[in-house]
Amino acid sequence: MGATEQLATFVVDNAFTDVPSQVYARAKEAILDGLGCALVGSPTQGGQTITRYVRQRGEAMHAAVIGSGFKSSAPLAALANGTMAHALDYDDVNWRMSGHPTVPLLPAILALGQEVRASGEEVLLAYALGFEVESKIGLGVNPRHYDLGWHATSTLGALGASMACAKLLRLDVTQTRMALGIAASTAAGLRQNFGTMTKPLHPGQAAMNAVTAAQLSQLGWTADVNILEAPYGFCQLYAGAGRHDLDDIIKQLGNPYELLTSGVAIKQYPCCAFTHRALDAMLALLQQDRLCADDVAAIECRVGRPTTQVLIHTRPRTGLEGKFSMQYCLAAALLDKRIGLLSFSDEKVQRPAAQQLFERITMRLHPEAERQDTDGEALPVTLTVTHKDGRTRSTQIQYPKGHPANPLSPIAMQEKFEDCAFGVLERPAIRQVVELVQGLESVADINTLMDVLMA
Repeated sequence: MGATEQLATFVVDNAFTDVPSQVYARAKEAILDGLGCALVGSPTQGGQTITRYVRQRGEAMHAAVIGSGFKSSAPLAALANGTMAHALDYDDVNWRMSGHPTVPLLPAILALGQEVRASGEEVLLAYALGFEVESKIGLGVNPRHYDLGWHATSTLGALGASMACAKLLRLDVTQTRMALGIAASTAAGLRQNFGTMTKPLHPGQAAMNAVTAAQLSQLGWTADVNILEAPYGFCQLYAGAGRHDLDDIIKQLGNPYELLTSGVAIKQYPCCAFTHRALDAMLALLQQDRLCADDVAAIECRVGRPTTQVLIHTRPRTGLEGKFSMQYCLAAALLDKRIGLLSFSDEKVQRPAAQQLFERITMRLHPEAERQDTDGEALPVTLTVTHKDGRTRSTQIQYPKGHPANPLSPIAMQEKFEDCAFGVLERPAIRQVVELVQGLESVADINTLMDVLMA
């Protein structure tokens, strides 16, 4: 049995009761966070633009566009919700995947789930299986896949989300293999577009393509049934000969589930995850010492190689570029003593006080980087602040707040959701969403949740 068949069989054969309850507990945390990110992304320029695009298509009204007050077809709702959920780069991270696991997955599940009137149990199971697929494929093809410049959130997300959608449609093994083959031919997303509106479009497209792949397969559309292992299949093309491991993908499917091992990092800051350890370090130093920008001669940040490859904007001019700039993130933390949703406007990035600090902030490769793996986790981030009087203060962070090894409390996660939802939903609706997600296995029809989120 080949890798594609084994993966499809895993998806088809697993029932709700086959998955450990702890997996669903982690899934509900990620789902609530993902919904919050979609809500806070809905009023943004990107959120409004993609919503207008979907509304103009005038498709069948099966699935809610979050925060918009209208419904569209399942594929187009998935496109809009996936794009909005990544608009602020505030959504969760999985290091096996080298990407954001929930943002391509959840919008596809919720959109198609509304059309088939899926139960909360079916949504949770689809999420758990889709997460497992995208993260285990990531284990097999990374770091090479990511290093080549692919945006794994989009490429691997399309594969995992297609498997979740296949589960919702109750496809058989052959149809599920076809869905994966269709989705693999749509997998795309270039890291060069980080810091632009096209980055959040990537997971939106992945979610839309996943819904489409599963629906086409249900109608009899065909694709290569061995798309993972074939000579011109996904792994060979997207990672390269000798740079992927099919055994890593299939030998531990569901044993253990990645939601319980590599897990999800819930973001505290609405910017690239590779800035978070440095931000934690900067804010910790600011708590210890009442620094002001005029007192600082230099800030040096020592990081692993992936960080230098992702944070490509050293002199950002827009809020989106600022999210992928170590220079801006540290400058904003020093100037404002915090990083939040208001930190990444164009005006904030362009203020002279921030622009003047860029020359004093350097990001350098950690001296041990050549001898360590490249998953972004092996080395701590070290931050050193040099005062104008010659004094230095230094600290290092291995795991940022929100990482599975340094998790946020349940109260902090709920507060983040409420902050994201406020201004889009009324307070009673916010409480209702929290309660529905926390008891998702008891929800008979996912439309009950989505009708509240549509606002």
